[in-house]
Amino acid sequence: MTNKTVAHEGHGNHWMSMVAFVLLLLGGVFSALWLATLADLPTDKPLNITYGVLALGGLVGASMIFGYLVKQLRHSPVMPDNTPAEIDRYLSKVRPS
Repeated sequence: MTNKTVAHEGHGNHWMSMVAFVLLLLGGVFSALWLATLADLPTDKPLNITYGVLALGGLVGASMIFGYLVKQLRHSPVMPDNTPAEIDRYLSKVRPS
């Protein structure tokens, strides 16, 4: 019986991409709340403006973080590289011969 130890390989995601994803989700939630408060525009105008600003801030913040990470990492911050060199590095690390 052979005992093969498999080295742990990280998921390859940058931690700021997780922050940007949460901002993207919050932007979607606040945009839904903003849309719901549009029906009460005359009575809830400050709340409507607040939800709109938070929605816009979340979506713009997420896109800025994703754009910065694409420039710094030279590939997508949420998808690992799918190149032959990366596949060989992964296989040599996880399945050493």
